[in-house]
Amino acid sequence: MIDIEYYYDPEYQNFLLSSKRRELTPPETVLKHFSLKDVQNIVDFGMGLGFWTETLLKSIHKEGWVWGAECNQDFLDEVLHWKNRDDIQRFTPFYMEKADRPLLPEWIPVPEVIFASLVLSTFADPGQAMDGLIRSMKKGGKLIVLDWVKNEYPVGPRINDKISLDKMKFLAEQYKLEIIKTVRISENVYGLEIQSGPEFEYGYYDLREEETYSEELIRS
Repeated sequence: MIDIEYYYDPEYQNFLLSSKRRELTPPETVLKHFSLKDVQNIVDFGMGLGFWTETLLKSIHKEGWVWGAECNQDFLDEVLHWKNRDDIQRFTPFYMEKADRPLLPEWIPVPEVIFASLVLSTFADPGQAMDGLIRSMKKGGKLIVLDWVKNEYPVGPRINDKISLDKMKFLAEQYKLEIIKTVRISENVYGLEIQSGPEFEYGYYDLREEETYSEELIRS
């Protein structure tokens, strides 16, 4: 079982705003590998307390918009307070319920990019999560994933709960996704750029049909 309690710990989230976080995922290194200058809409998936918000705003098109998705209402409240206090423009944080296959709400513009930093390893099946996110963006859009190298680190997930780069690539390929780029961000974090593969079929799942089918299997 994956231990995701660390993710909801305020001390961990505060760590993610610290200088130590900058050593893990230095923004200048990340943006050197993943260009966002023409992006109009980007989703910061698993926004937490907003470590990436200002960096993403500076990196996308001057009229582009950052949409911050977060499943923890306490974190979201803090970010909303910060947004209003500092009058941050071109940024909309929103609540998104955690699901095995996350699908973005239809009321936000369909993004060209989804940015997921240190969050996919909190899913039981990161491949399924990637599948849902790819379905939520424009065709040909890219999913940028930063996640933990499978070694010891004093904060964050236990080593057994980390997803190695090879495993993350394997999971993506299982869902007919194509790995465009892999990079080493730091000693403890890797990065991937992912798009739909040639055999990927777009379209939202009908979750109600899936649930009915699952119930029928259970009954049989």
